[in-house]
Formats: sequence, structure tokens, C-alpha cells
Amino acid sequence: MASLQVRQFGPITDSTKIELTSLVLLLGRQSTGKSSYMKVLSFCCWLEKRIMISSEDVVSQYTHNNRFVRELKQFHRLNDDYFRAETSIIYEGDAVVINYSGVNGNPKITRKKDFSKLRHNRKLCYIPSERNLVSAIQNVDRSYKATDRDVLFNFIYEWNEAKSPYTSEHPFRLSVTGDFCYVNKSGLDVVRRADGTETPSFYASSGVQSVMPLDVMTDYITSRVGQNAPLSIIERNLMEDMPADSVRRMTEYQSASLFIEEPEQNLFPESQRLVLLRIVASLNKALKSGSEGSSVFITSHSPYVLSVINVLMLAAGVSEAGKNCGDIISEAYILPSSSISGYFIGEDGVFRSVLERDIPMLSGNDLDGVSDWVDEKINALNSLGC
Repeated sequence: MASLQVRQFGPITDSTKIELTSLVLLLGRQSTGKSSYMKVLSFCCWLEKRIMISSEDVVSQYTHNNRFVRELKQFHRLNDDYFRAETSIIYEGDAVVINYSGVNGNPKITRKKDFSKLRHNRKLCYIPSERNLVSAIQNVDRSYKATDRDVLFNFIYEWNEAKSPYTSEHPFRLSVTGDFCYVNKSGLDVVRRADGTETPSFYASSGVQSVMPLDVMTDYITSRVGQNAPLSIIERNLMEDMPADSVRRMTEYQSASLFIEEPEQNLFPESQRLVLLRIVASLNKALKSGSEGSSVFITSHSPYVLSVINVLMLAAGVSEAGKNCGDIISEAYILPSSSISGYFIGEDGVFRSVLERDIPMLSGNDLDGVSDWVDEKINALNSLGC
């Protein structure tokens, strides 16, 4: 199982060593380091993928001239303040280990012992909180001009690839309350209602604008597992002497990894539930389609997101006990209970697990301080006899 530990990076004091299960939920207040951690994770996963599939000496490229830090800063729009002399990043992936230490240092990158057997191709996607830009800004692909290729530029680029299959003949139902479908009409993003009327996404509600790229991208990325992966002619030629199974592991996506910021954004609680179920169902399909473990990493501060995951964990426990709960929770939403984990970032920048193993469920005690405040104030006001 892959893992990542980050110390003294931006607001993060110590993430501790986090084992990257199939579904990871990272909770915390604003500006405590949720996205910072996920950005480091996604960059390390992307670099590992490059090393696994590339014909170039990528290891040498990223262990010299501060390229690792420069590209991490540029792609995820991080400034120098995130890095300190005490900064440490230790990533152990499926086939590669990355160890970075120090503000001006280069990482040590090593391939694992059985690298030739472990290497494979995976599909990656970072879905940022600014995802609604693709629907809220007309012609965003022409409007957004990044000097360097950053995470938003990359998401816009990937959006144009991901939306292509969902045409008028193959509309994609969105996971929000109401009956809305996404349709790609010759490049124009359109929302179709149950009565057949259509509206350009530019004029849709903020909730639909937010969920549209999240739903479509999640479905597309996970559906690529088991499908052909684009490789250069040079890379394909270098595989001529490889065993057939190794060639297949390189030329077909064996897994998918999604990094999702705040899936609850602009959504009614019921729609948050539907979005989470869609994400888990898509992850489940990817896990069954690939030879390697697919994963979804989510940052959130929504109690509804947490509650839905807890229901699914309980359903997993019931299923693992040999009882059929299919009439209550569809099997499409049930992951092994051991494949779900959750963490909370305290104001001190230290991560801690919120998994209560005896139940097992994820604790929401740190997430909902508002209820305690409401109860306290109501009791105090009622004591006045008002």
C-alpha cells in the first residue's frame, strides 16, 4: 500500500505516515493544509507514473537542478513560503520511493527492487475546487491563459478530452436533485432537463455548474481503466522485447487515481449524498476493471460527506459479516471497510486518524463544533425564561 508523510510544509506540521487506502477522506478547517497535502500527493503520483512509463531517465531529471520543487510550485501555484529547511516529503508508491528534504535540496528517488514487474500505466486527475470555471466562464479554454501549465490549465485541457463521449445520443445524468443531464453539443456544454429543454451550462445554477465537471470527469477517468493508454512511438518501440503481460500493463490503464477538492461545493445536502455515491460507484468499477488499486482522495469540511461515508462503512461491515444488505445499500456503493480511511488536521497542523476501529466508522467530533455552540446558547437563553 502506498503512503505519504509530509512535515513542515506550508501550514502542515506533520501529516504522520498516511497509508493511502482506496478511499481517503481528509477533514479540517480552512487553511489547515488539506489541499496542500493533496497537491504534494498528486504530484508524487504523477512523477511516479512518468518514471514507470517513460523511456527517458526521468529519475535523473528530477533529482537535479531543483526541478522537483520548481515544478511542484509551478503546477500547483505554491510560493516559496511553503518550503522550509525542515520540509520533508516521503512518498512510497507502488514502484518508486521519493524522499525530499530541505528547501533547496533535490529529492532522492529510487525504483523498487521489482520495478520492471511493478511498473504500470495509471490514469490520474486532479479535480480542483475551481472546477466550475469550465461551466461558469464561456470559452474558458481560450480565456484562461497560463504562462506555465498549472493545475487549472491542465484541468481545462483534460475537460475537453473527458466530455467528448457524452453527446446528445449519450447524455450523462448528473448526481444532483432534480433530473439534469450533461450533453456535449459540438463542444458546447449543455444541461438538459427532464422535459427535454436545454440550457448552456453558463446559465445553469452554481450547484449544477460545480457538479457537472466533477461528475463527468469522475465517470470518464475511472472508465478509462482497462482501456488503451496513449504512448509515443518511441515508448512503444522500446517495449518490443518486453513480455506480453508487461506490454499490456503499459499500453492499457491498470488503475485510476482521483484527487477531489470539496465535492460538496455549492450543493444541497441531498445532492452531496448523490455525488458521494456516484464517486464511490465509479471507484468500485475501476477497482474491478484494473490489475492495480484505484483510489480517490477527497478533501472536505462537510458533515454530510462524512455521514454518507459512515453509512457505506457500516454497510461494508454488514456485508463482510455475511449478511445481505443489498435492499438497503446497493452493492455498487460497498467497498471493503479496510479500504476506507479518514484524517483530521488540527489547528496545530498535525494530522490524526478519525477511524474508530471498534465500530468501524469515521468520527465527526472534530468537524461539528457548531452543534455544541447551538446547544449551549439555546440552553443559556432558555434558562432566562424567554
